[in-house]
Amino acid sequence: MKQHAVATYLKLVAGCERVLYDAEWWGMKEPPVDLIGVKGEATAVTVDIADKFAAYPRSMKPSTWKRKLIRRYAFIHERLSSWGIKRPRSEIWFFGAPTESLEVVLPSVAQVLWREHQYLLEVVPTAEVQRRIAQATEAAKAYGKDIGNPFVQAILLASGVLATPERDAEPLPTQLPLELPDPYAIPNFAKSFLGKDYIVHWLGFDAPVFSALRELAKRPRSSAWRELSQWLDLGFDSFSWEEWEESGGFETTPKYTLEQVVGVLNWLVHNAARTLEAWREYWHQHYQPLVVEIGFLLPFIAKNPHFPPEVVEEEIVRYGGDRDLARVHSGFQNPKPDKHFYRGYLRVVFQGPYDPAPPQPKLPAIEVPIRNPFLPRGTTVSVSLLFPREFAGYFLLTFNTIAQTIRPLVERFREF
Repeated sequence: MKQHAVATYLKLVAGCERVLYDAEWWGMKEPPVDLIGVKGEATAVTVDIADKFAAYPRSMKPSTWKRKLIRRYAFIHERLSSWGIKRPRSEIWFFGAPTESLEVVLPSVAQVLWREHQYLLEVVPTAEVQRRIAQATEAAKAYGKDIGNPFVQAILLASGVLATPERDAEPLPTQLPLELPDPYAIPNFAKSFLGKDYIVHWLGFDAPVFSALRELAKRPRSSAWRELSQWLDLGFDSFSWEEWEESGGFETTPKYTLEQVVGVLNWLVHNAARTLEAWREYWHQHYQPLVVEIGFLLPFIAKNPHFPPEVVEEEIVRYGGDRDLARVHSGFQNPKPDKHFYRGYLRVVFQGPYDPAPPQPKLPAIEVPIRNPFLPRGTTVSVSLLFPREFAGYFLLTFNTIAQTIRPLVERFREF
């Protein structure tokens, strides 16, 4: 509860936009940082609750205390600076009387950190902690909403402000901050998006509709369909289509490489009207848009090489996710997480001029805008990204990061 009380102060009194819990970086052999409050792009404060240092051996010499604390906060300063933080600092909060050894060494530790790193380490004594917690309590009552921690929930329930506190979750964005110039940029977008190592592309991709396209390509048609058939058959010498068809497609699922996915999408974009005509034939003359969904996976939170688990956790909570669920996935105690939480879809819809609107996806979606969505013969194309609601924050963090890195590639090339 102490940790949640400090988090309330950081968010509602100090004005931090994000508060990260239990930050533990690779290479840091010390206990995790209890909290990190991030304000804007350049300011951050870390908070350690002094109780944690009681785990240090009582017999430890003051010189060892000093060396360990200097190493700890120098490491924290280095990691915060690597985030682009220009004004980092650390605080140690005392909810009670400090141990004698800690009280003796902290002033000299703060001096060394400032002299050698220009890094401020501030000691917050018990009286100041009590004053700050009182401020946090009043701020929580005035705010009147649950910010996702038990301290605020207890205050709101006890004060009668709300019988059931409302969760303060941000609405999901509707568009990706990246615009495609036209449908011919879709294959290049798919290649750039799915090929980044933010996505688990080395396991292949699911694309159930490709089996129907493969059946269309096998029927007697113009020579243009041979190219599609070649893309769909590429690299599947070891996969038995006979077994897949006998099992009804449930026993085993074919995986497609990035090269295949991009090749098929490129063919579809350049042959959209031809494909829709064959698609209507496949559906017995009924007008029906062609919906292509490419399934992909994000790395498990605990194994993501780009985002620290505490950053992912905060983004999940930001969009209404459950903090406890995020923490279960952030640790290595869950070696085989449920892949449902990590599976997203790249959705491309080809729609003829008389086709009905495509069915609404069951998952939340964010649109990839297309400046000019039209292809020849009245065909329109739309692109979106689907993701599970439970980990919406993790997917949106990944999508926005990829969008920033691939924007020059997508805007430079008109087609694959």
